[in-house]
Amino acid sequence: MNTVTKRIACAVTAGAGAVSLSLIPATANAAPNDHVPGTNCTVAQVERATNAIAPEATAALAQVPGGKAQAETFITSTPEQRGALIDKLKKENPLAAKYYAAHKQEIDAKIAKVIATCSQY
Repeated sequence: MNTVTKRIACAVTAGAGAVSLSLIPATANAAPNDHVPGTNCTVAQVERATNAIAPEATAALAQVPGGKAQAETFITSTPEQRGALIDKLKKENPLAAKYYAAHKQEIDAKIAKVIATCSQY
C-alpha cells in the first residue's frame, strides 16, 4: 500500500473517515489487545490515542450506528483489505473523499501523531 492509501486508511481512526464508516461492513469486533497493522500498538492503545489527539473522531464514531465496531474492523484489517475498503468508500461516498482532500494536512498530522504515540497509551 502506498503512503497516500495508508494515510487515507488511517484517517478512519483519526477523524476524517468517520463520515464514511457507515459504509464499512462490521464483520467482527476486534479485541482490545488485537494488533493494529502498521503500528506497534493494540486496538485499545489506538483508541486511547485517538481519544486524546482527535476527540472529534471518537465523538463522530459514537454517532454512527456500529461506528466503533466498524472502525475496529477497519484498523485491524490487512493493508490489502484496507485498500479495497478505501477504494469502495471513495466510490460510494465521494463526500468523505472530498472531506479528506480538503482537510488532508490536518488529518495527516493527527494520523501521524496517533501512530507515533499510541504505544504510550
